[in-house]
Amino acid sequence: MMKFNIQHYGALPNGALCTSQIQNAIDDCFLNGGGEVLIPEGVYLTGGLRLRSGVTLHLLENAVLSGSTSPEDYMTYINDSIEPISAKERQMPVSTIKSGATVESSAYPYSRWNNAIIRAINAKNIAIIGDSGSEINGQNCFDPVGEENYRGPHAINMWFCENITLRGYTVRDSANWAHAIQNSQNISICEVTVLGGHDGFDVRTCDDILVENCTFTTGDDCIAGFDNINVTVRNCYFESSCSIFRFGATNMLVENCRGIAPATYGFRGHLSYEEKRERAATTVKCRHSCHGVFLYYCDNRAALRKTPGNILIRNCKFKNPDAILTHPFGHKWCCNRALDNITFENCIFDGICDPMNLECPKEEPLALYMKYCTVVGREGYEDINFIVGNNIATVDLDHISFENLQGPKIVCDPNTKINIKK
Repeated sequence: MMKFNIQHYGALPNGALCTSQIQNAIDDCFLNGGGEVLIPEGVYLTGGLRLRSGVTLHLLENAVLSGSTSPEDYMTYINDSIEPISAKERQMPVSTIKSGATVESSAYPYSRWNNAIIRAINAKNIAIIGDSGSEINGQNCFDPVGEENYRGPHAINMWFCENITLRGYTVRDSANWAHAIQNSQNISICEVTVLGGHDGFDVRTCDDILVENCTFTTGDDCIAGFDNINVTVRNCYFESSCSIFRFGATNMLVENCRGIAPATYGFRGHLSYEEKRERAATTVKCRHSCHGVFLYYCDNRAALRKTPGNILIRNCKFKNPDAILTHPFGHKWCCNRALDNITFENCIFDGICDPMNLECPKEEPLALYMKYCTVVGREGYEDINFIVGNNIATVDLDHISFENLQGPKIVCDPNTKINIKK
């Protein structure tokens, strides 16, 4: 495999912006048929980079890609001469321009919202690999015209890609999501750590996803997205100041994971404007509690390709989530299609304080299965309802142990089939 060292292109860990030098190494690697771009030990300041087919970006031991704190440094892909983006592709929909809507611009691959330290578009067989001590640092880049008037670029953003390997590095203080991947296939993220920032790993309209041996200690959702098919998450550690999973998928397995609240990093949306501008990571004023383990998610940015369901969460332990499951159909982030079914098996939910609120449309009722789980109420919340909802098809509780709770109080419509096995 051919190797291209960024220092040979003039990139030096001296504090000067070296976007073009790193990009030149990536481009040469691509034009020579692919290989490995080496980032040696040191801190390299960069704006937006474009990863290309056949290229592995390899952060060697103690190598750091530090994102620029100027949001304008992430627009270089627009003038890409090697794989140019046409004027037609760059043209933003009129409705997005007029409204500045985050929902619309996040569904548009070439929008400012999709800026990132590392971008990939229409690429195959790509990788980002980190050795011990390697890091991608977003520096909480402040963008006054970004999402919520403060969020800057993602750490990693990918569209229309195939065969993605992400392994071994840490993402710190991502100005928006650590990983934002859309319309892509065959994604593996293993032994990656996310500290602070916003969402840890977002995938939308993606297939064949493996998340393994990762640590997500985030100020927002740990794993998010919808319209995904064939997802496996195993052996991961979670801390979230929103939801551990804000997700929708068809065929999903979560196993041998652990989640703990309150989270180390709070939700940055609660910072003052001055604190956001100063790029603060978190304060005691931020929310550090975890809304819940699984919040079902499906808005209208994508037409769901299959019925969401066949989700199994097993052999997991969660400490102090507010709720186990929330299905808020009718909310703006949950308005596409309902979840068909979800199963929790051999899990411990220690310290819940909110019921499972399950609102479903009549034409798509939810089936909930729980087997051999332990549910412990948080002190002071012993009398909460366990489930509250409408249009639930089935509630099946098989050998569920309740501690510090006054039984499984279920409030739902009379058509719900409730089966409780002790």
